[in-house]
Amino acid sequence: MKNILYIGKYNGIIGGIERYMQKSAELLRSNGFTVHYCYIENGGRDESVFAAAFTTIKKFTPNDELLQSCDMIILHNIIDVKYLQHLPPDRTFFFAHDHNIYCQRHHYYMPVGRINCHRAYNKFICQLCSLGRNPAPPLKEYRKFPALVLSDFMRKNLHKNGFKKVLKLPAFIKTATTGHEFMPDGVLRILFLGQLIRGKGADLMLKTLAKLDIHFACTIAGDGKDRAMLETLVEKFNLRDKVTFTGFVNEPEKLWTNCDVFFFPVRWQEPFGLVGLEAMAHGVPVVAFDTGGVREWLGEFETGFLVPEKNTVAAAEIIGDLAGNRQALEKMGKCGLEAAQNKFSEENFVENFRKICEVLK
Repeated sequence: MKNILYIGKYNGIIGGIERYMQKSAELLRSNGFTVHYCYIENGGRDESVFAAAFTTIKKFTPNDELLQSCDMIILHNIIDVKYLQHLPPDRTFFFAHDHNIYCQRHHYYMPVGRINCHRAYNKFICQLCSLGRNPAPPLKEYRKFPALVLSDFMRKNLHKNGFKKVLKLPAFIKTATTGHEFMPDGVLRILFLGQLIRGKGADLMLKTLAKLDIHFACTIAGDGKDRAMLETLVEKFNLRDKVTFTGFVNEPEKLWTNCDVFFFPVRWQEPFGLVGLEAMAHGVPVVAFDTGGVREWLGEFETGFLVPEKNTVAAAEIIGDLAGNRQALEKMGKCGLEAAQNKFSEENFVENFRKICEVLK
């Protein structure tokens, strides 16, 4: 079983889902698979780089011969249910990367106060919560496919919402081959990498930084609709000399060399948090709010620190302590690198993927 078809929404990179598809396709192709890609609509960045990851790439059409000839089809986004009738249920998996399949608001937190939700989908409650902004999720239509997830957290959520067969396919990461030098000039370098939207919590990070009484420099890498609001907060907290916005970064891998701590201040229940795993793979300790699937990869006091969600006071205390303890940074960085090598290696991913293929035989 070597012929794989990915189906996604865009033909370029928007965020973590597209990067995951790109990297996993590259890895599978290097291990003898062919990986085709069909997208629903144009959109995203770095279209040529994204396209190069696949054996072929083209727009989705219901009569595409790939739907019949491929050994396995993996849906990486929710697509219009009118297309599902063309997908063979015995060869199709739905990869649940986010909460859209059971949350009508998509964020899986309440509109007032952004309090994280833990309910299963309920037609009446979720319609009220979403204020009628989005259509009901097509749970009934997608439950006929076996699902893939990256974390036990997501597996639990899908079971709670009526999916019978949910398989975990652990994430993978390529680890750094060079050592990491911490705080070369005595200044703690903090990195945020992600979309600048409310769920990613960059505003919570700035509130944390405003409480620090140490020498630090923070890089905010990424773009999104909240950038103007975040720039206003930087001025409000008098952080203009300490915070730098880079905008969208084509090669985020280059950022890890120049940081000492990766801050992952997510507000929403992150389904996994691949960017945190990237930090570990580069020997960078992580401070993260304890929500969603973050526990899947972050071992408290070993590779970083889990902080109660939204607790900016506790986060500031931890980051402040790390600024004066280069030895702790080095130890956690080393533990993170070892965890990435042992638990999330490319070899483990390919082996687990082959086991998933066996399910279809």
